Amino acid sequence: MKNAIVIISAVAIFFHVGGAYSQQVTASGCAEAGVEAGCVMLKEGDKLYNITHASTKPTVGTYGTVTGTVSSDPDTCQQGTLLKAAEWKPDPEKVCPNK
Repeated sequence: MKNAIVIISAVAIFFHVGGAYSQQVTASGCAEAGVEAGCVMLKEGDKLYNITHASTKPTVGTYGTVTGTVSSDPDTCQQGTLLKAAEWKPDPEKVCPNK
């Protein structure tokens, strides 16, 4: 009985932690400079995503779509929801407004 409780607890923790780290997000918008140097953010609606580490480095001022996995890892940008294993696809058909 004791072993069953340990196994059930371990499985529950695995799925709880795994679910928190495996949420995939796809968002589109203009890449913006973050508050920290070198950081790149993307705002979609009321959500702010840290896309700094996306493959194909996002260029500030370009429109595109990012797909990545939500991460709770610490990051020097200290802003937005961090996306890891992210891929940035610029969309040359859309233009970002000048700020």
